[in-house]
Amino acid sequence: MSQGDHYAVFNPKELEAKLPFIMKAINGWDFSKGLVIRVERYQNPRSISQNALFHAWCRTMSKHFIEKIPTATPENMKLMMKNRFLGTEDIKVGKEIIKGQVKQSSALTKGEMVHFLDNVYHWAHNHDLILESDADSEYQKLKRQQDE
Repeated sequence: MSQGDHYAVFNPKELEAKLPFIMKAINGWDFSKGLVIRVERYQNPRSISQNALFHAWCRTMSKHFIEKIPTATPENMKLMMKNRFLGTEDIKVGKEIIKGQVKQSSALTKGEMVHFLDNVYHWAHNHDLILESDADSEYQKLKRQQDE
């Protein structure tokens, strides 16, 4: 069992089915270092729809800025937004530490992704660009839920 192994369980029957795999992972642990077992509430990871909207917004921002800023490619806009609103982290690979890597949005929950998208939206608005999203998009639905 390595750091990050996890099992999502939504009902007792699923737990019964997954328990042998969980026990196998625990029994395979070498215990030279401790093992943490944590039970916590499941939170939905950010959705494909939210991620697609972010990528669409990055393309829109790129089109808006590319004439004045030739390096404002969709990929660079994506990196800039993540750096600005998610920050950076050091990543350890074996004994090597890679410093200052832009955090990934894939680890965000749906709620955290809404907050991130809000930051991107407001940043663009402050730079004279209105980013569009459909009223029935998952992003807008989640925003309405947060406002309730």
